[in-house]
Amino acid sequence: MQLARVRSPARVRRTTRLLVITVTGLLAACGSAAGPAGQPSGSSAAPSTLVAASATTSARPASSAAAASRASGAAVAIDPELLSFVPAQVDGLALAFDPETTARVTEDPALARDASGLAIGIAVDPASSDAAELTVVSVIRLRDPTVDEAWFRTYRDTYDKSACGSAGGVSGHAETTINARIVFVATCAGGAFVYHVRLVDGAIVVSALSVGSRRLGLKVMEGIKP
Repeated sequence: MQLARVRSPARVRRTTRLLVITVTGLLAACGSAAGPAGQPSGSSAAPSTLVAASATTSARPASSAAAASRASGAAVAIDPELLSFVPAQVDGLALAFDPETTARVTEDPALARDASGLAIGIAVDPASSDAAELTVVSVIRLRDPTVDEAWFRTYRDTYDKSACGSAGGVSGHAETTINARIVFVATCAGGAFVYHVRLVDGAIVVSALSVGSRRLGLKVMEGIKP
């Protein structure tokens, strides 16, 4: 599969920069998440975000695979082929691999706790006012695909809180079934949406931040390969 690269015409350059800030901010939130009450940050390892983190008192220990990755200094691979799990076209717009944003996110060592690979893609309508119709999609490959539902819930909650931070905060959560898969949906008070799904027996996590009336993130979920 040949993947397009994101091009940044003047009319969407500012929006793309904001997406970089949003996505890297998700990871920064993970790195600074507090441990259990009464303990300093880092005293109890929790999932990272884009791979999510817990700032709650119930932060679960890192998986053995995650602990091993820290001990070995394993890095997160920039893997554009991960976008093969999502559609190449979203409502007629190219979902383009963004190597710069992907590289910036993988620089944070906290991501390596849980992810062995990452690709970020962006679909944006250049004809919309200030690029107001867009989706930013992250696809991660987990080091330990057996992490449980509690881990995934923590991942979603932290991701949603960070993603909706500049859109009025999270106003609601829902679940829906798309192509026989459970998709988790967060609604931001400002009207944006965040979608999450696990694929390949839990080994792959796809998340899509969606802005605009075309609901491009929902169309990503609808177009995921069987």
